[in-house]
Amino acid sequence: METNLSITNCSSSPLTSTHLIYILGSMGAVSLGVCLVALCWLFYLKLHKQFLYRLAAYQVMASLFHALLLVSQFTFLEYNESKYPSCVAVGYLFTMAGWMKTCFGCWITFHLFCFAVFLKNMRKLEPLYVISSILVPIVVSTVPLITSAYGPTGEWCWVRRKECEHIDLDGVVEQIAVWYGPAFVLLVLQCIAMLMMMIIVYYRAHRKSGDNVFGRDQNNVAFRQLLPLVAYPVLFCILIIPPLIARVFGFASSTPNHNLLMFLAICVPAWSLSAGMTLIVHIGAMKLSKIMRLLLSRAKDSTLTITEEPTSDAESIPRDISRLLGTNKDDNRSSTYFSIPSDK
Repeated sequence: METNLSITNCSSSPLTSTHLIYILGSMGAVSLGVCLVALCWLFYLKLHKQFLYRLAAYQVMASLFHALLLVSQFTFLEYNESKYPSCVAVGYLFTMAGWMKTCFGCWITFHLFCFAVFLKNMRKLEPLYVISSILVPIVVSTVPLITSAYGPTGEWCWVRRKECEHIDLDGVVEQIAVWYGPAFVLLVLQCIAMLMMMIIVYYRAHRKSGDNVFGRDQNNVAFRQLLPLVAYPVLFCILIIPPLIARVFGFASSTPNHNLLMFLAICVPAWSLSAGMTLIVHIGAMKLSKIMRLLLSRAKDSTLTITEEPTSDAESIPRDISRLLGTNKDDNRSSTYFSIPSDK
């Protein structure tokens, strides 16, 4: 195996490779910061005590790991033979992080599917979700390590595809087998699952037998609480398509397309960025919704009731809002937005 492959002399020109790594690393740094903010906010509000927030947190933790490895690509701007072991390690961990994100996303889809279609709350499978999302990535990412396939690809450190002037077919096969093939299969399966959920929910929502989606208020409330998690599989389906298209064109061409590679360098970090942003928007929307309901309730009460101390309600509103935002030191209760009914 050749160990003196340079990132600047195989798949891309030196200028393009530098630009690709700068794009990849810079967006990775932004994703890293967003994921950190999202997780800090979640733990500060103690939302990790709620199962469905933990599902989202697992996805964001994997995204944080993925973004950290994107930033580490900066160390290979000046690539030389001495950095080859580090390049192999980053390629291995990069594959593992991508699979961790994918596994957690698939489990979220599975959880939503079971509840929407079969009315089954599978929260008891949480240990399986976590353990399998760690073991499967380790096993899959070890295959290219055994075959000595990791190294400089010409764009960044991953499974090597190019041997300078000709296509390394073994690298192409391993890239497809380790990532792009399974990603395409999972894309199709998740799209089918989402379509089935939409059809079934639409059917149940328009049944003549009642107004409740699932026939019981308890399940109806639980499903509304589950809905924000739909964003994660939807974003997976949207953001995995551009890299797949870019790589298909790359595999079919004997020479690299620099525009496609730059497009790929933008899409890969966006996958992690979207997970952190989704969690931030999710928590923010939930808190804002509670504050608005509180203010509307107070305003309604003030128009219907005349009290002897008109300032008491106004004084209590900031305190209630502070409790909702998790900043009230005197109230140790955590938000229970995801209070799913107990399993039966």
